[in-house]
Amino acid sequence: MHAEPIHFEPSDISLDRSQGIRIAIVGGGISGIAAAYYLKRAKLHNFVVYESSDGPGGTWHDNRYPGAEVDVVSHLYSFSFNRHDWTQRFGSRDELKQYLTCTIEAAGLRPRFHFNTTVVSTTWSDTRKLYVVRFADGRTAEFEAVISCVGLLNVPAIPPHFDLAAFPGAACHTACWRDDIDLADKRIGVIGTGSSAAQIVVEAAKVARSVTIFQRSPNWIVPKKNRPFTRRQRARYRTAWQYRFKALKEFFRVERLKFGNPERVGSKSNLRIRAIAERHLRQSLAVRPELVEQLLPDYPIGAKRIVTSDGFYNAVCQPNVSIAPAVSKIDGGGLLDETGCRHDLDIVVLATGFRAADYLVRLKVVGRSGADLHATWNGEPAAFLGTCVPGFPNFFMLYGPNSNCGTLIFILECQANFAAECLSALTRRRKSTIEVKQSAYDRFNRWLQKRLERSVYKTTRNYYAAPSGRIVTQWPFSATRFWWLAKICRGSAMTMD
Repeated sequence: MHAEPIHFEPSDISLDRSQGIRIAIVGGGISGIAAAYYLKRAKLHNFVVYESSDGPGGTWHDNRYPGAEVDVVSHLYSFSFNRHDWTQRFGSRDELKQYLTCTIEAAGLRPRFHFNTTVVSTTWSDTRKLYVVRFADGRTAEFEAVISCVGLLNVPAIPPHFDLAAFPGAACHTACWRDDIDLADKRIGVIGTGSSAAQIVVEAAKVARSVTIFQRSPNWIVPKKNRPFTRRQRARYRTAWQYRFKALKEFFRVERLKFGNPERVGSKSNLRIRAIAERHLRQSLAVRPELVEQLLPDYPIGAKRIVTSDGFYNAVCQPNVSIAPAVSKIDGGGLLDETGCRHDLDIVVLATGFRAADYLVRLKVVGRSGADLHATWNGEPAAFLGTCVPGFPNFFMLYGPNSNCGTLIFILECQANFAAECLSALTRRRKSTIEVKQSAYDRFNRWLQKRLERSVYKTTRNYYAAPSGRIVTQWPFSATRFWWLAKICRGSAMTMD
């Protein structure tokens, strides 16, 4: 059964201070839903969620290109507080979007969400001990606390020399899919070889006249082994304890792999994953062995995000699919690759990813004494547990710097609970501000970067790194360790005034 679309009448965006500490959540995706749930659970009811799109889901609302699906197993890519009758091992984008909409309704959060509302800045007042939140339409509102839930996969990465508006055919990024685009019997160019590219190539190859993949470097791909759940399996997972057992099983499968240190080059875990990927490559391309060298990465596995796909190599073997060098230019004359060859195409799809290392690039955050968060970071985003930065009181982030991990929703729930507990303690003790201590922030990031300096992430160009080379997106340890740190460090790492 599909959930009804969520609609809201125009309403006053201000909250009543007499009802408790006022909290603004910026972003209505998975992070925003988690933050809202844990605030409500902590009996902090005076909050509102602002989402710039016209519906919930964040990146899963915006990314609606053909073939879009999750690359984490469904029972792991779920909230601990809301079960779902998943139809397959890896959920499609549409099923996940339905799940997120149903979660908002089941948790009683619908009235808290304000869509088509873009926050552009949040500025702390040292004298009044609150944030002034400014919206794109010029309105402002006041809040004692702000939780940023804008994520890191929200701003498409579009090379500046790609003039999509001048391209004579249809062109768009996968995150800004045009509903008027029809792939059938078209000459399609797909720029990129990551997860989105692999998914759309599989679908385009079925219907297009031709598909040209423009590749700067190939990605490591492991088999996804996606499959529908049988009726018996779905019936079993509808039972609460069976669902939780399945989720725990998937969780500890990932945790066991993480304990093997797969992000270290040459570790047994890293080599085992490489062997799986290389076997998948050679077996899938047995009918086209000349493609093996072209699609075999020359960097260690894990240095870039590993793609999971059952169908990409099969699609590449089809007679209507070809691989070309990377693109050098897109303009009114069409698309030019790096060898100088111009390609005649009807549709160009940019699967070029996101500006993941540019945290909060669309949100200006001003903290104590007028400090600008982006100036404080100076191109190297960092946080304590991906959540807090000293000098920015009552400001929290979910999916902040160095919190990207395979067990993402678990991490997000840890961060949401951490923020809710901090704000709850602030309310109980009748204090005005809470923030992370500089000493705790520095000690945490020294420890984290020491591990990351020895990781596979440092071996090649990827979206994990800032321009300086510092790895700013990844959490290299287990999710269990993140949970443990979030539990034990709140009292010692945070300070209230």
